[in-house]
Amino acid sequence: MKITANSKQYEIAENTTVAAFIESTGVKAARCVVELNGAAMRYDAFADIVLRDGDRLEIMQIVAGG
Repeated sequence: MKITANSKQYEIAENTTVAAFIESTGVKAARCVVELNGAAMRYDAFADIVLRDGDRLEIMQIVAGG
């Protein structure tokens, strides 16, 4: 199954959740803001939403500095 995340294509297994995909890239899902197919997602839904073939994600990592 193929998805696009931040303009890059990925091959993923079926039944992969948004949270599992983000974690597989080495990023902590709790530190991200995500759009799925152009719609903003709530963090508490990351573990419940299963990605489908052709989905498009925009993942922005939250970074704090001082």
